[in-house]
Amino acid sequence: MQTISSFAEAFDYILTLKPPATHKMTPGERTFRVSRMRIFLEYFGHPDRAYQTIHIAGTKGKGSTAAFLASILTAAGFRVGLYTSPHVSDPAERISASMPLRQPSRLRELIADIETMLSQFAPDVLPGGFDITPFELVTLLAFLYFRETDCQIAVIETGIGGRCDVTNVIQPIASVLTPIDYDHTEILGETLEKIAKDKAGIIKLGVPAFCGLQPPEVKAVFREESRLQQTTIRFLDEALTTFAAQTLRDGTVMTFAFDGMTPQTVPLRLSGGFQAENAALAALTIRHLFPNLSNQVIGTGLSEAFLPGRMELVADTPPIVLDAAHTPLAIRRALEAFQQMFPGEAILIFGAVHGKNYAEMARLLSPAFREVIVSTPGTFKQSEPEDVFYAFQQHHPHPRLEVHPNNALRLAQMLAEKQTPIFVTGSFYMVAEIRSLLKTA
Repeated sequence: MQTISSFAEAFDYILTLKPPATHKMTPGERTFRVSRMRIFLEYFGHPDRAYQTIHIAGTKGKGSTAAFLASILTAAGFRVGLYTSPHVSDPAERISASMPLRQPSRLRELIADIETMLSQFAPDVLPGGFDITPFELVTLLAFLYFRETDCQIAVIETGIGGRCDVTNVIQPIASVLTPIDYDHTEILGETLEKIAKDKAGIIKLGVPAFCGLQPPEVKAVFREESRLQQTTIRFLDEALTTFAAQTLRDGTVMTFAFDGMTPQTVPLRLSGGFQAENAALAALTIRHLFPNLSNQVIGTGLSEAFLPGRMELVADTPPIVLDAAHTPLAIRRALEAFQQMFPGEAILIFGAVHGKNYAEMARLLSPAFREVIVSTPGTFKQSEPEDVFYAFQQHHPHPRLEVHPNNALRLAQMLAEKQTPIFVTGSFYMVAEIRSLLKTA
């Protein structure tokens, strides 16, 4: 085995073991993956039971809400693990823990243990055969890593959906549901109700659930699932007695309060009113789980949380803001935040992967930008930049197509003349491409 001393090297090695699938996932395959994960965890002595967990599902704001939760728990003195996906710049963004491994070489040993496990299972032993995905192995690595680093609580974000996601093998102390939108409809369903039904699969018997802002039809699905699971669910809009958010270029100032709580004002490092909503959902969850935590601890945790690629201001001349929004709802909220940060004309770099609703995103974004540049969001996932360009042609007078992200960035910078702000959005992978180019410039 090659030398592995970082998560980047571990992630690359896992991709050599199991390359990403090139076909669409079927409902049956999703079920197989959950069953396989249970077998893998049993093989390793159930590492997921060595610590408590908080489980998060949703379409928008999962990663940010997870980061807020982990940051509050860290501020409270817990040893915390955080598992999110995908990463923007570094695979280490996916798996993090308060404490490091006792020996750096242990990461290589964990990968070797996983490889040994794979060699010991014959295809006919595993549900669905040997069509194991990299996401399954990275998730397994996270569960093992959190045990190795003596985590007390791990915050676990789902990959796709909830009910049949490979993370849905844990018994959490709380289930958290962020806003639902149309995404992965070919897998989860074509309606918000069907998508919500899948996401609601993380609600467990007797485990309290906490829910961000949702349309009425989604609320109804979550209420019914909570009833079936004989548990309580708290909705953010019903719990808040005070809420206000001011978006700044370098973050957000939020004021919030729940029943019986003095209003609290907290500066966030993440910009956008929707980030204040994510922060409030995290605070609501923590308030219930740990009622004795002080406002100061919660405020400290919220103010220290950060994730790259979320309304992230990465340059000043010209200003460049990155946001990984990739659904119409997320685009609408991100655009609102960007225009609060930078009123006036601006330049857009946009790239979306295959299967996303880029036609609706093009409709929402086009009127807000003087210049639109469509590009390719990397090569990790399939994309059709020419089709995306055509979608923008329906709504913008003169969009431009620059297939190579480097050319798209250079064109945007030239058009900006060091002063017009540039907004990069459409997918995690578009943000990752531009962020990487800026770091190496």
